[in-house]
Amino acid sequence: MIKNISSFKLSGLRAGETVRAAAHDSAPVRWAMAFTLARKHLKTAVKRAFYPKREPKGGVLRVLVHIKGGIGDVAMTRVFIKKLRETLPLAEVSFCFDSVAVSQMIFSDGLVHRFQDRRYRPQDYDLVISGCHLLMFDYYDRARIERLAPHFLPALEQGLEVQRCFTDFARYTPYLDGVLAKIAVAHGGSRVQNLGWFTGLNVGQNDRAEINLQAGTATKTLNKLGLAPGEKYITIHDGINTNTDTSSGHPTRCWPHSYWREFVGLFKEAFPNIKVVQLGGNKSQIFDFADISLVGKTQIADLPYVLDNALLHVDGESGMVHLANLTRTRCVVLFGPSQADYLAYARNINISAPVCGGCMNISKHWMTRCLLGYPPEKQCLATISPKIVFDKTANYLNAL
Repeated sequence: MIKNISSFKLSGLRAGETVRAAAHDSAPVRWAMAFTLARKHLKTAVKRAFYPKREPKGGVLRVLVHIKGGIGDVAMTRVFIKKLRETLPLAEVSFCFDSVAVSQMIFSDGLVHRFQDRRYRPQDYDLVISGCHLLMFDYYDRARIERLAPHFLPALEQGLEVQRCFTDFARYTPYLDGVLAKIAVAHGGSRVQNLGWFTGLNVGQNDRAEINLQAGTATKTLNKLGLAPGEKYITIHDGINTNTDTSSGHPTRCWPHSYWREFVGLFKEAFPNIKVVQLGGNKSQIFDFADISLVGKTQIADLPYVLDNALLHVDGESGMVHLANLTRTRCVVLFGPSQADYLAYARNINISAPVCGGCMNISKHWMTRCLLGYPPEKQCLATISPKIVFDKTANYLNAL
């Protein structure tokens, strides 16, 4: 749990005051901020008034977890939901995310009971947990929790106590996510651990919550994609997903294309019997030097099966890495703008840029352009050489 809860809460309050600093001596700024929040709440309330109602609540506690962000954020939530299910074994746990396909892929084994679209009324549940880097209790029915799950009340109270000190982080997400990362690390925390800190549960960054994948489906999936049963391969991914903005040029979390070419050349020379399989969405650039490119050829449901049967996955810090953490496969992960001590898993081979880096969420543009204006060849990820990545990869494979 949190090393010093008082210090952690004070850090949240201090950052919140910094956000509001411009409004302290300016009534118009305060009015504008209040108006924006009030309008947002009103719009939400009006929409929800027309959302379909669920059947009346009965004798089972209803919990909804609503996650915002990308595929990696959903993957990281799986550990939290596993702990939530262990804590509330009799509750009905629903899950809400923008992509039904992503939700069904990560929870294909029934860890959640049902999927909920965004058109829900909070009062149809007993507890609504919402967020991304931090989770908030958006709604809770204390009377029903006291009656149906009284053992959860200490966690509820502890979570609320922490949440009250970080309301500005939830209100102005994602702009304070980088600050939250610094605060969490300073107090011995991490990205996944945050989910527990804000809900009163004991969740660890390196806790395991692998997807229960079906052997029959694995064989069909690999055959469909041209991967023979038992074939040895590693997977690589350029860090770009369907939500990545590539209009400003080279995304900052992506290793240079020339580095990938050099790495694959070194790899194929040393391991001619192991294929290099490229994964990626419709925005990824196809690597003509990969043995097999599956860019744009996979369904979302295929990804965990391809990753699970790979010897290793090589990538920048991306959603694919967090998905791979739900399989047997380990990763070589390149950290540049993303903060390794906040996001890395101990089971992986984590390589941080030796210079600069760690600029995540300073600006909303941190993933699309270097905040210091460096060209791609001088950005932080470019300081990680292909030889370093190859050596780490080779050492791991030779030890298998």
